[in-house]
Amino acid sequence: MKKQSIKSHLTSYSIIRKRKTTINHAFASAIAPVDKYDEVALDAALRILGQNPDDLRCVYCGSHADTWDHLIGLVKDEKLRGFGRQLGNLVPCCRACNSKKGSKDWEVYLREMPLQNNSFEEKSRLIASYLSKATEVNLKRPEEMFPVEWKRYAEIKEEIFNLMREADEIAEKLNKVVASRQF
Repeated sequence: MKKQSIKSHLTSYSIIRKRKTTINHAFASAIAPVDKYDEVALDAALRILGQNPDDLRCVYCGSHADTWDHLIGLVKDEKLRGFGRQLGNLVPCCRACNSKKGSKDWEVYLREMPLQNNSFEEKSRLIASYLSKATEVNLKRPEEMFPVEWKRYAEIKEEIFNLMREADEIAEKLNKVVASRQF
């Protein structure tokens, strides 16, 4: 760690700037498609990835897997993308790769990795085959089927953002008092 890294901690905190992505993700996650846990189906899908179901490895770097990564992120441009927490969209991953990959699509991240020989083609083929198990949902359908609920859902999210902005404004005023130590 470098001493200059403290700079990010010595700045005012903004609730809306720091947590808007988290709220968007929560709203998308709540309506994203979800598969039920089925160990037989999971083992079969993991074998498509060339994985031993009893010793999971990161699909990107091959080290011990200790988390699950979304091949296709739940949210893009603040909207649900259509894939969710489904078998075929969740792959074993190490924390380092999951963190480095962030919200990038798996192919973009895989291309950035220093891989040996034909490793990209092989990994890409396995992951694409595995991903075919996931089903993209038609995102217009909920809006068309439940227009009133869909509209209210979006309104609730916006209300939360507005409250976060208001909290930031109040926090700025309170911070001035705290910073002056006149309390």
